[in-house]
Amino acid sequence: MPAKSSEQKAIEKQMKENQRIERDNTRCERASGIVNAAKYIGDFRVMDPDAEKVLEIALEQYNGNDNNFVTVSDDAVPKHPSNSLPLEAEKLLMYGMLSHYMIYAKSVMLTLSNLGKTYFEDKKKAIEGENIKMTENKMPMLLISHATTDKKYAEHLVTLFENIGLDHTQMICSSVPGYGIPLNKRVYDWLANKFIDWDLDLYVIFVLSDRYYSSAASLNEMGAAWVTKKEYTSILLPGFDFSQIRGAISADQIAIKLDSDEEELRQRLNELKDNLTEKFGLTKVVDVRWERFRSAFIDAIKGIQVEKENSRVRKNQPSFAIKIDSINKQLPGTADVLKPDFTGGTCHRNLQFSIEIVNDKVARNLIVFDKLLTTVLKPGERCRMAVAYEDSEDVKRWPSRVTKILHSEYEDTKGLPNWFNICYQDEEGHNMTQSLKLQSFDGEAYYDLDGYPWEA
Repeated sequence: MPAKSSEQKAIEKQMKENQRIERDNTRCERASGIVNAAKYIGDFRVMDPDAEKVLEIALEQYNGNDNNFVTVSDDAVPKHPSNSLPLEAEKLLMYGMLSHYMIYAKSVMLTLSNLGKTYFEDKKKAIEGENIKMTENKMPMLLISHATTDKKYAEHLVTLFENIGLDHTQMICSSVPGYGIPLNKRVYDWLANKFIDWDLDLYVIFVLSDRYYSSAASLNEMGAAWVTKKEYTSILLPGFDFSQIRGAISADQIAIKLDSDEEELRQRLNELKDNLTEKFGLTKVVDVRWERFRSAFIDAIKGIQVEKENSRVRKNQPSFAIKIDSINKQLPGTADVLKPDFTGGTCHRNLQFSIEIVNDKVARNLIVFDKLLTTVLKPGERCRMAVAYEDSEDVKRWPSRVTKILHSEYEDTKGLPNWFNICYQDEEGHNMTQSLKLQSFDGEAYYDLDGYPWEA
């Protein structure tokens, strides 16, 4: 093959130079397009991931020399950016991370700028600053997430939070009028928007109980709070333990247990009040007023528990049926003395009645008109009793057959006591009382329960 002439060599050299210039121009145009499309966090420009990766590798290999030189080779970087190391170097130069670079066969020597050496620290500060700025610009909002069946507890929480300064523009509580879902709004859509609304800084109070975990709506709110990483406080209702916390809520996070030691409960409520005061920028409540609000809340919670227990006890009580067997009739086991002409006889004045349980409960140590009638009265059984006022001839003649009652203790209507109590012990050992009141229907007298059974 004949040797190339000097003219041919010059042409080939010029062609290679033109190709290099074209490659450089293409690389610069491509790098410029990527850099110009970079996003900003405030005033800070964020580099694309490939450029960040190459800079990260360069900083790891940088030995701190005064010239800020560092060489990055193909085998030091992942395959994708290593296919275009010159492009990444050009981008880093345009981003201001380099003051110069030189391309070798399989590596690039970079000269780091001061911006390049502090890029990742500056990026972190920019993100933190933007997060603070976004939080400061958001309007705080409190959501009380609870089961509908626990609405009484939610109502008292709303009152407590009102007392520290929150109002209807800062609280959502679906069970309390004025704090619920607006008219004509779709419940789930409206609440979902509150979780994703960038203008709101939503703080969630979880009111936890067995009923909460049985509510699909409540679990949806819990899931939404977890997905959107909302700040929250858990409040455990009486009877619900820390070991029962599950789902998206962390059992390790300190919570408020409403039936815990009262000193601890007061302290936890103090902390919650301070957190909400700071978060919502509220005016601090004077200590003496806060103590009154806190005590009222604790008493209200105790009252709910007492009422629940009373309701539970009442539901487990025997249901008594009182039958008036006779009025002013001869007492069983007695005999009247007749006159010689076999006419007349004693004029009776008494009340004879029987007591029966008509549900499936049992009553023990049944006391009526201060007399123990029976030690056990079971469903379907009946015990009988006769009573008469102290001025009745029946009491004088047959004291063993009739129980004496006094006018001063039992007001009467036509010789009948207007009321009396049945005292007994239920199956759980509670000392209970049921009051019976004299009623009349169509001329017939009867005794009916006067209010709920109450614990003696």
